[in-house]
Amino acid sequence: MKFLVVDDSRAVQTIIKRILANTGYRDIELRVASTGEEAVALLETWTPNLVLTDWHMPGMTGLELLQAIRQRVGADIHVGFVTTESSARNIEAAYRNGAAFVVTKPFVQETLQQAVLTVLQDGASAEQAIESSGRESLLIPTRFNPDPQRIRQLLGLSSIVCQIEPMAPIPVDRLALPYVIGIYGHPQSKALEAVCLLDLNAACILGGALAGLSPAAIHAAIASATLSREIYENATAFLADLSGMISTGKGGAPLVLSTSHLVQKPFEKLYSLWRQNNGRADFSLSFPGLGDGFIAFLLS
Repeated sequence: MKFLVVDDSRAVQTIIKRILANTGYRDIELRVASTGEEAVALLETWTPNLVLTDWHMPGMTGLELLQAIRQRVGADIHVGFVTTESSARNIEAAYRNGAAFVVTKPFVQETLQQAVLTVLQDGASAEQAIESSGRESLLIPTRFNPDPQRIRQLLGLSSIVCQIEPMAPIPVDRLALPYVIGIYGHPQSKALEAVCLLDLNAACILGGALAGLSPAAIHAAIASATLSREIYENATAFLADLSGMISTGKGGAPLVLSTSHLVQKPFEKLYSLWRQNNGRADFSLSFPGLGDGFIAFLLS
């Protein structure tokens, strides 16, 4: 993951660099610039995933830097502000020009981490993935068997104690956000066959426990509604392990996890799939000392 920090204060650069290092991303490449002009020069030969910029700097302002990035590079680079600027008028101008977020100084670490993770684990990609997935009649699943015992076995391999009980479906808007969804399909097709959803509690507890985090760290993640990259990747690994519970009519071949996404808010296609699907199984997950969560399997 590549980050560019643009700020004329070395102290602020150091603070932001430390916070980014704690987001859980592996193989971070992080560069700094003290002015907008330096940043523009860097961007001529290097493309970060996210630029975090101050507003008030010598020469080019942060807003002018954002505009220059949009004109020269386009919308592929996310740009967020970390600034003392608090004018509603200027903040509106930032969003109007495509800013991903505005974090106002002084700030706490969790605020900036949540802003960064929300942008880089963009739920819009989940909506796009579901919207663009077609259906192929030969690939309709014929075996749909999300077995609580199988889930217990998977968790048992990691020494995670969990009580699992089938439950009646609950409305999607009653789930704790954000949540992680996995999209499953046939290895040789991009067609959407099934979706599995972990709510905030389940994702944090499963992902955190699989990552070896302490109960205190897991509780902190749930309280702040922040899934670090480490939690997110381990939750995704768990979803991949569940793929054997669903197979297709094409020789009974198991589905595979195509993509996973962090969803910050429900979208219409998910609401539609929640209401109308070709099969569904819902389970409550109870983790002694950690809390309760929810998992749902849906056939498209």
